[in-house]
Amino acid sequence: MLTIYKTITLTVLLIFLSACSQSILGLNGDNVKIIGTITYDRVPVSVDAMGTAKLDYTQTYKESGKHLLIKALDEDNQVVAKTTSNSKGEYTIYVPKNTPIKIRVYARMLKEDIWDLVVVDNTNLKAMYVLEGAVHNSGESTTRRDLHAASGWDGVQYTGARDAAPFAILDSINTIMQKIVTANPKITFPQLTINWSVNNVSVGGDTGLGQIGTSSYTAHDGNMWILGDANADTDEYDDHIIIHEWAHFFEDKFSRSDSIGGGHSAGDALDIRVAFGEGFGNAMSAIATDDPIYFDTSGFSQASGWSMNIESAPAQNPGWFSEASVQRILYDLYDSHNEGLDQVSLGFKPIFNVMVDKERNTKAFTSIFSFIHALKSENPSYNSLIDQVVESEQISTIYDAYGTHRTNSANGIFSQPIYHTLEIGKNITNCNKNYYGVYNKLGNRSYIKVTINNSGIYTFNAKPYNTFYGDPDIVLYKTEYPYDVKGMSPLEGENFDALTMNLEAGEYMLEVYDNSYQNSCFTINMVEGYSSQKIEKINKSSNHSKAILNNSRRPERRPQSK
Repeated sequence: MLTIYKTITLTVLLIFLSACSQSILGLNGDNVKIIGTITYDRVPVSVDAMGTAKLDYTQTYKESGKHLLIKALDEDNQVVAKTTSNSKGEYTIYVPKNTPIKIRVYARMLKEDIWDLVVVDNTNLKAMYVLEGAVHNSGESTTRRDLHAASGWDGVQYTGARDAAPFAILDSINTIMQKIVTANPKITFPQLTINWSVNNVSVGGDTGLGQIGTSSYTAHDGNMWILGDANADTDEYDDHIIIHEWAHFFEDKFSRSDSIGGGHSAGDALDIRVAFGEGFGNAMSAIATDDPIYFDTSGFSQASGWSMNIESAPAQNPGWFSEASVQRILYDLYDSHNEGLDQVSLGFKPIFNVMVDKERNTKAFTSIFSFIHALKSENPSYNSLIDQVVESEQISTIYDAYGTHRTNSANGIFSQPIYHTLEIGKNITNCNKNYYGVYNKLGNRSYIKVTINNSGIYTFNAKPYNTFYGDPDIVLYKTEYPYDVKGMSPLEGENFDALTMNLEAGEYMLEVYDNSYQNSCFTINMVEGYSSQKIEKINKSSNHSKAILNNSRRPERRPQSK
């Protein structure tokens, strides 16, 4: 009987092991060959006419375990050889003759110097999942040892170990990584740890107890977190969810995302950074799988989830502030199914090229404006066709990365410019509105372009306009790779805020918002030098605030509220 074990070997040691395609013992007369195939249960999804998504256990099939680390161990659990499976799940390994041997397969997708992904149990000391066969004598001739990871489903419920889950997660990520490789065959991927457990639930708190909140990617530690709560919300077979989160990893490691995270749904009017990041993640799931049906299974027996068609779902409040519009635009630019205003099929490589170059280095915040402006600059012969696709989402022709001349005012409410420009010694006044919701919704934050011509100390001030009420906060960004928060004003709850910093010449972005997200208007200015406040105190507070801000930036993955 094949069972799944969780090794307690230190993760740091496992991560840096190297694998080779042949036995570590070499090929000589004392060795014998073992061949086999690694498979796991893949549970597909079915979507009914109402869009309800469920895992269809009756259609479970065997899928190959690709690029997995495999070791041969003797009866003392000492490693005698190691290898990796190929893209069909097949492996060959050479071991000593007439020796008790067992084969162990790790939930670690490994290709030396190219990728290294591992699935661990965050509720069990980050232990790595493994699939292990029984001990058999190696004999004197070639033998076959196939290993299969079962789902654990008995037809009604999970009664067995859910062995297949870690391998299904890796396989979904392999799908998107192979799409990336088509755009750049020489690409190498940073190491990635994926945290999955049957204890991972939709409650925020102690991740060591499984309280991960949602499936997500967290940039501060470079980890993915996947839900596994049976009869509530499991995601190990929801390939679109897993690929969406890996797309955030891609943004973090290869491109750039300025998203501030937070809850979001398809019909929301969002902060432009959030709209692009979440729309990109959704689009990448459809691009990687060549399937626009995005789904999330959940509920009792994983049978009451939801789905949406990324390409053809009816528009809900379309525009430059909509993740649904972003995902439709990106997928239409990619796919070969053209209709209506979509008469272009660019494929994936142009999208990839923009993300790893111009989008990564844009001087504006990352948004549909910066992306489309870059895409058009790199593909000028397609500009009119790209404009048509953008127009289909009620977004006027994009001329620059800042959304200049945009016309869609989000149901007539957002009438102000998207970006303002701040000059030394001059005031600007801008009003933030919470008409669409708070925190990461459109209108809560003012985006302000700043150019520093001469290096030196500068102070940014914000105070309420024509009132004593309001709690302004200021965040300064250096919008180039590596993208970074330069400083944040003290969060002291007063109606005046200042941020003083020593800045190099260059272009910056300033963000001003009300800490309680109330409707408020602020007068904002910039002066050379600093105020009567001690610069040491300001910078200390700013660095503390910056740490709080960075630690809170955990992009949510739900394209719909649950």
